Amino acid sequence: MSDTRQAPTVSIGRKRSPAHQILTLFGDYWWGVDAPMPTGALLAAMADLGVKSPATRASLTRLTDRDLLILSKSGRRTSHALTDRGASVLADEAQWLRRFGREDPAWDGLWSAVLFSIPERERPLRHAARTRLRWLGYAPLYDGVWISPFDSVDAAVDALGRLGVGQVSTFRGVLATAPGDSPTRAWDLSEVEGDYAEFLSRVGDGGRELAPAAALERRTSLMLAWQSFRHAEPGHPMRLMPAAWPRERAREAFVAVYDALGPAAEERMREHVAAIEPALARMVRPQRLS
Repeated sequence: MSDTRQAPTVSIGRKRSPAHQILTLFGDYWWGVDAPMPTGALLAAMADLGVKSPATRASLTRLTDRDLLILSKSGRRTSHALTDRGASVLADEAQWLRRFGREDPAWDGLWSAVLFSIPERERPLRHAARTRLRWLGYAPLYDGVWISPFDSVDAAVDALGRLGVGQVSTFRGVLATAPGDSPTRAWDLSEVEGDYAEFLSRVGDGGRELAPAAALERRTSLMLAWQSFRHAEPGHPMRLMPAAWPRERAREAFVAVYDALGPAAEERMREHVAAIEPALARMVRPQRLS
């Protein structure tokens, strides 16, 4: 059976992997651009984020091996572009960004449950299954029983099937619990609420004026921290959440700072691209969430 673990916390102060940072740069500054991004511009932008060139190059190789980026060469100069799979990943993330904390999803009062069994010896598969289910908004209520308020059992079965998980059962219906209990205990909401408080403290100084390099670093860091809530708190209907749940307030604060930092951060990204390919600098796309 798949073991039960608490939902991952946001870990506001923890840096995300260079691979996540690279994909975030594509999403924030190169979304919808047909031309590939010069590798040198990526290396320079990642240096602003505190990532050294060897680590960035290694992550670019991994992202290429995973069919998220494609490498192209022109003489000695290299560039990277999103593959169809990479673009699909970012499109899914963009849809989540537009919705999370902005819309209160409708709910019919039913729960989706996924029951599956993976032998202890197949730990990589168990990890992959848990990761994919969390991405779909599920969390473990019991050992091998994962739940979500969203009508997503078909997506869960498809995802587990693609991973090679053969023993899967699902249902969607009313989920009765003992008095004082709640299905939402599958998510550690008290810890998530603390993460929201930390996040709000971090963005509380607003979008003050920063030099372009500092604006790029801060804007990317805040975006990565905000994205982390997708795994810790998948946007449940507000009627399921504790009173005064801070999701909407956190989004408003985040969007205000993210948009305010946009011009300076985009200027910095244009500088990096122009240093390699001046004609491509105009391709840097403004992204706003408001």
